[in-house]
Amino acid sequence: MLLADNNRRLLVNKKQEIKNMFSLKSTKARLEREKADIEKEIKSLSKPPEANEDTDHGDEKVDEIEEIGNQLSLQQNLRNRLENINESLRKIELGKYGICERCGQKISWLIMKLEPTSKLCGKCKKEIRKK
Repeated sequence: MLLADNNRRLLVNKKQEIKNMFSLKSTKARLEREKADIEKEIKSLSKPPEANEDTDHGDEKVDEIEEIGNQLSLQQNLRNRLENINESLRKIELGKYGICERCGQKISWLIMKLEPTSKLCGKCKKEIRKK
């Protein structure tokens, strides 16, 4: 009976391992697609907007300056997102993906599915929010 229980446990563990491997593959592919999209967007935003040199109106100059500020802010947000994606891809390669950086426990599959670059488990996120 003990041998049958051990065999069942091994089979369940093996099935979970295979499921995790396929899930990790699809997560990696998703992150790589998102990385490529963000890199394209950053590149398109890197082109400076056409400055209208013959503009005599102060309001139009203010609008142009505001647009440049908005683009710079968006670029920074995209760069931060890209950095998180690259970090997650490195963790996948190192076998450390899905581990909470604060407590070292596994991050739930639901959190990782919803936010594949998550660095914290649900418990640690709640504790940080309380502070």
